[in-house]
Amino acid sequence: MASALELRPGTRVRYSPAHSDLWREGTLVRPSPNGEEWLVSNELGRFWIQLSRLRPVEA
Repeated sequence: MASALELRPGTRVRYSPAHSDLWREGTLVRPSPNGEEWLVSNELGRFWIQLSRLRPVEA
């Protein structure tokens, strides 16, 4: 059973970048003003990611 995604700053997530089929991991920073994207931070930088591309990190 898949766990639910918690949308709050500091939550670890997996995401699929628009330019790649590889899944990456990062940390949620803050939502966009319209609530359709989240700023995700990782070792490569910070990126705006659509909600549909975010998944919870499987433990």
